[in-house]
Amino acid sequence: MSRQGQARERTYENIRQFWDSEAAELGETPAVTIRDHYFRVHELHTLQTLIPRTRALLDIGCGTGFGTVMLARRAERTTGGDYSEAMIRWAQRLVEDEAYRNALADDLSPLAPLAAADIRFSVANIVDLDVPGAPFDTVTGQRILINLPTHDEQMKALDNLRRVAAPGALLIMTEAVLQGHRRTDEYRGRFGLPPLEKYWHNNYVDEDRYGEWSDHGWRVASLLSFDTYALLSKVVYPAARGQDRCRFLSGANQAAMEVANLFRTRAAARELGGDRALLDFYVERVRRYDADEADSIARWADGRDDDLGDWSRLGHQRLVVARAV
Repeated sequence: MSRQGQARERTYENIRQFWDSEAAELGETPAVTIRDHYFRVHELHTLQTLIPRTRALLDIGCGTGFGTVMLARRAERTTGGDYSEAMIRWAQRLVEDEAYRNALADDLSPLAPLAAADIRFSVANIVDLDVPGAPFDTVTGQRILINLPTHDEQMKALDNLRRVAAPGALLIMTEAVLQGHRRTDEYRGRFGLPPLEKYWHNNYVDEDRYGEWSDHGWRVASLLSFDTYALLSKVVYPAARGQDRCRFLSGANQAAMEVANLFRTRAAARELGGDRALLDFYVERVRRYDADEADSIARWADGRDDDLGDWSRLGHQRLVVARAV
């Protein structure tokens, strides 16, 4: 169960207050912006492979700056913007306090260092965007649109991002989507698992409406999914371990992140030789961190055949790559 608190009406102000309260209580850890931190590392690893060397990068909805610092190595200069002043204060500390940054890197950044870079953080609101450093050649964001209460506000946000983007700029956003939730819930049901938790403050993106983005300055070029992480973390781990015994910061999820970074999609995972080979590889990685979890997953895998069915495009998160038009 997440820390989403008491459900409230999904309004702009209620959502902003929710994130301010989260920053006040959990701002010292990147988990303040997403509980599934190892998915976050996997997501950022994928993002870094998509960002070309760029002059100016904007990371909008940057939260406490963890992702911004990781992505900044791709840019000559980087701006991080968030509408929560409390989040921005934590982000400033991340770049200014080397001991704090190194401690987070040791605990929560197993694949890449959190190096200091040319980063400027500022309070910036995507619905009324005024951010220093424009125009930007690359714009990134993670779960920004879903925290806007209506579809019209989501489209206005795209308008605003286009206004601060350079001609031909690249937009890379990860958003939770309606179709991905349905697909994952149906697949989880095959293994006796309940639907994924839905958040009161999230207005999940409708993939059937990506065509409208071009009316707001962005042509969607490609869509990427995170099949392997979703299979291992959201299906295999809870089915083997029991939903109530799963933890976001677990050895099983760290191993899922590592396997998924090598084989992000079902198509890529076929290189291992089939679903059972993927499960065996996963168990080996989990055993490096937690033998008890590894034993549970191994017992569950022994009851499976070599075909887990079609798990392509599994997961409720999608990475959207678009170009300014």
